[in-house]
Amino acid sequence: MKRLLFWLVFCAVLALSANVEAIRNDPDLIIYYSFDEDDDKEAIDDTGNGFDAEIDGGEWSKEGKLGGALECDGAKTAIKSPPEIPGITDTELTEFTVEHWVMLNALTGGVQQVWESLNAAGAWPAETFIEGPADMTFYVYDTKSTAHRTPIPTLPTKKWVHIAGTYDGKVQKSYFNGRVTGEEDWSGKTSIFAAPTGAIVLCKDNEADIQYLNGFVDEFAFYTRALSEDEIKADMNDGVLFAVDPREKLSTTWASIKAEY
Repeated sequence: MKRLLFWLVFCAVLALSANVEAIRNDPDLIIYYSFDEDDDKEAIDDTGNGFDAEIDGGEWSKEGKLGGALECDGAKTAIKSPPEIPGITDTELTEFTVEHWVMLNALTGGVQQVWESLNAAGAWPAETFIEGPADMTFYVYDTKSTAHRTPIPTLPTKKWVHIAGTYDGKVQKSYFNGRVTGEEDWSGKTSIFAAPTGAIVLCKDNEADIQYLNGFVDEFAFYTRALSEDEIKADMNDGVLFAVDPREKLSTTWASIKAEY
């Protein structure tokens, strides 16, 4: 019986290993800023795609939601991706997912931008932002010049919340702490412009020095497909690429199994 149990557990470990590596090597994950490294000039793109972001202002904190985070000062902080991002800026997007953790320091009564992109017309094709006192919106502007908004509940201050937005070619959804909070049916495409200010900018309005975020941002990820609710919850709970190397977890599990048998 012990031998049979041993082999059952061994096979389960192998299956876990394959599943974890599949998640870690998701080809549709184009950008991932974990902010786990203390660097006041650059946010490393942890996908390995090389789309590291330039940081203007801001303070790194080790007290992120998962590992480190960047604190945006509400006045001058900007996190700017490269101007061009192959896979995003060189195609019309028929589906995508954006997700991040955010913690507000304070409400300003005005707009606070978590992230924003631009299109060729200078409009903002996709973004999440706090509008007015504390209401957040996931916004997509399609290639036919139609705006789509799905709401996210009022944000608290001094508390981490997970925000995600998806579009699968038919339905746009917004998520708050892993739960769908808004949906809109529409069919079409959106395009993100290769902008000299950065294709994607966090913590401020992309086209002007306004609408700064006063708070923390962590675990920013951009996928070129629509994640399922279960996948969003997995990223929220475990981290996009996991805080601990899964091979280390498997080594620990395997050592424990051998000790038992």
